[in-house]
Amino acid sequence: MEAIRKLLGMFLRFIYDVLASTFSAEPESISFFALSIIIATIILKLVMVPVTVSQVRNQKKMAELQPELEKLQKKYKHDEKTLMVKQQQLYKDSNYNMLSGCLPMIVQLVILMAFYRVFWEPAKYAFTDAKMFAEMNKNFFFIQNLEVVDKSMILGIIAAVTTFLTSYITTKNPAQQTVQNQQSQSMMSGMMVMMPLMILWMSRTMQAALVLYWTISNIFAIIQQLISNYIVAKNMEETK
Repeated sequence: MEAIRKLLGMFLRFIYDVLASTFSAEPESISFFALSIIIATIILKLVMVPVTVSQVRNQKKMAELQPELEKLQKKYKHDEKTLMVKQQQLYKDSNYNMLSGCLPMIVQLVILMAFYRVFWEPAKYAFTDAKMFAEMNKNFFFIQNLEVVDKSMILGIIAAVTTFLTSYITTKNPAQQTVQNQQSQSMMSGMMVMMPLMILWMSRTMQAALVLYWTISNIFAIIQQLISNYIVAKNMEETK
């Protein structure tokens, strides 16, 4: 984890230096520091695109399996245990990996934890010149300093809302709806409520910079998931 922190810190500083050397004047409403966070987040999400593409392919595979899944659900509708066993066997025979959908979230959480330390100790991981870091602008529109907590909680609320939307749009994926039983639906519904509340609670003590990273990451994920839902839905229509 320490290596990831150092790498992210160097990456963030590199983007900041490029912005500072490229533009003669810093925008009044948004600092180079804030822009660095946004750009770094987008680049990191773009790096994850191959994983997302693999996820979409997996979801398309699930769409292709829908007719067989429906047969199993009808045949074993009164035997939940047997149904699960048969579904697992079908996934195995079709080379479908249910865990592939978890990988993007795991990577995102790892980056979030690493960035937490980067923003907690910026002089150690990114801006080693403490005086320079103290004097540089860190504003982001209504937030005067991204290094501290956003007391207005506006950014925290936005982060919580985008977290909810990310989960909600994911549940609307046709392939996901096919395999969700009553238990998994209840779990997903609980996560849709708990995750935004957790992010909102954490934003009360998190540096605004970290909350900004999470928000931008969510917005990117929402766009990706909407595209994924469209591709999978179209594929399901073609296979009918």
